[in-house]
Amino acid sequence: MLDWPPLVENRHLGRRRITRERRLGLTTWDDLSNPGRARRFFERRPLPPFHPEATEYDPDNAWWLAELSRLIYRHDVEEARSPLTPTRATFLARAGLAQKAFFHAPKPGTQAYLVEPLAGPRFAALVFRGSEDLRDWITNVRLPLEASPGLPGRVHGGFNAALSAVWPEVDAALDELDVPLFFAGHSLGAALATLAAARRPPRGLYTFGSPRVGDAAFAEALAAQPFYRFVHERDPVASLPPEELGYAHAGEARPLASPPGPEPKSLSAWMQRLLSPPRPLADHAPIHYVRRLAQASEPSSGGSRP
Repeated sequence: MLDWPPLVENRHLGRRRITRERRLGLTTWDDLSNPGRARRFFERRPLPPFHPEATEYDPDNAWWLAELSRLIYRHDVEEARSPLTPTRATFLARAGLAQKAFFHAPKPGTQAYLVEPLAGPRFAALVFRGSEDLRDWITNVRLPLEASPGLPGRVHGGFNAALSAVWPEVDAALDELDVPLFFAGHSLGAALATLAAARRPPRGLYTFGSPRVGDAAFAEALAAQPFYRFVHERDPVASLPPEELGYAHAGEARPLASPPGPEPKSLSAWMQRLLSPPRPLADHAPIHYVRRLAQASEPSSGGSRP
């Protein structure tokens, strides 16, 4: 299930080429830089249940939160006059979910949504979006560690400023909830989810392709939280900012590995590989986290559940 990257919309790449790339197991540039343009989300059938009562690692919850961390990249009516169809709201509804709130700070480029189920056991997921444009990358490279009131240790100043831009609205929305709460995000979104957990501990924190966020004291302060940090293969973002600058990873590391893809057997296949994102850069694409976690949560995979 979910063995290949999804068919994506890309004005530079035809549908036929994308289909061939899927068959060859290649990552597309849209998979990496425009994951919200994918045409498929929540493809598993049947959909596994979400387990809001889980206080330890849950493989089904990990898959749901990885997919929500990919879907947040899709722009909807809050940001686009003519959003892609199906819309983000439509994909959520098909999966039995609804967006309760959307948080948007244009200047630092911070976005997040708060999602709830339409039926069944109650819970809420706060999911942050990762980097999309130059402003986000500028946020990412503000490297000096800084002390921040109310936070343990020292943290990345740019990440913290990006979270602070939406935190008053986020915090007020969370005050209205009386359900188990989960935080998640991919890339920069993972860093923001980690900082949010330091401000307001959730039931569970699941991050995907996260950079380092703070120093060892910050990481130690989060050690008691149910915090699961996934790293796919050699995802380069997980090695930044460097430890030499005083940074340390927080959370329980959960490595994910992909099976080797088929070797190209024709000139056109080799050209498609050359025109695709190179490894390890391609390892950062959120679809890889979704695919690997889908496999890990299958009953036959031996994924653990509390």
